[in-house]
Amino acid sequence: MLRPSIAILGAGAIGSLLAARLAAAGSDVTLVARGPRLAQIRAEGLKIRDLDGPRAITLPVTEALRSPVSVLFLCVKGPAIEAALRGNLDGIGPDTRIVPLVNGIPWWFFDDLGHPVRAVDPDGALFRLVPFQQIVGAVTMMTAGFEPDGTVVSTIPHFLALGPTIPDGPRPVDLADELTAAGIALDRADYIRPLVWEKLALNAATNPLSALTGQTLAQIAADPASCTRATALAREIEVLSAAYGNPIVVSDSLAARLTKAGAFRTSMLQDAEAGRALELAPITHAPLELAGARGVAMPETARLLADLQAVRPTQTLSFQDIPS
Repeated sequence: MLRPSIAILGAGAIGSLLAARLAAAGSDVTLVARGPRLAQIRAEGLKIRDLDGPRAITLPVTEALRSPVSVLFLCVKGPAIEAALRGNLDGIGPDTRIVPLVNGIPWWFFDDLGHPVRAVDPDGALFRLVPFQQIVGAVTMMTAGFEPDGTVVSTIPHFLALGPTIPDGPRPVDLADELTAAGIALDRADYIRPLVWEKLALNAATNPLSALTGQTLAQIAADPASCTRATALAREIEVLSAAYGNPIVVSDSLAARLTKAGAFRTSMLQDAEAGRALELAPITHAPLELAGARGVAMPETARLLADLQAVRPTQTLSFQDIPS
């Protein structure tokens, strides 16, 4: 079997970590980066520090793909997805498998709404850009962040789930082998949607709350008020997931999981501290949209969003501002 050509679109913490692990294992991988990050990687290599220790990885890095690849990992945040895809259409052929490693509800994740989830794909542009049959469902439990010198730091084992977006859909066997060889523990799921809901419950319970309180995951677990609020937020996602036919249980083990994660600062907390817009659309707005379609009440989620808007008005888009 020929090894797949792999591109990582997005040189943020997760994209960089994934690219470095694959490159170190000998995969045919190219990282797509821009601006100062592109220049830094070309000059210094891709610097990471994880449980295998510190190192700098040399790998191909480019500003845009010029020919189709076998697999395209999409590792950019929601607002940047469309522009990133349009800038790399030459890298997407009819046989390219696209693996979105995105937070919250992905754009392809819809049920019987009759249209894409508008919070993450307002006019259906992403649906038109990416054929559904080319999408490989994925959920990452990898965590990573940047040090001031651009080193990517990850302090927990690397874990990724891959699976069909439809029951009994095709399985990416060759890609799974590449990831396993790179030291990434893999859940070869029969069906990815329940795992998307589980990851959403974790994101929805912690990311916006961390941006509001300034707390790390361990601090949320240790603070009775924050832990109670996080648990209530996770339970709302559990109810919503069950309404869409995917029962999950996350809230019972939430405190223990947050404690184990330690002093991890969520990406939304980092964005809040840097004055950047918060990635609420896939984590908060999309669940509220899906809840409205099924008549599910989510008062804790709505209250958290209102609190964020009061504290960080310039960084927080109102749910009412989502196109309908």
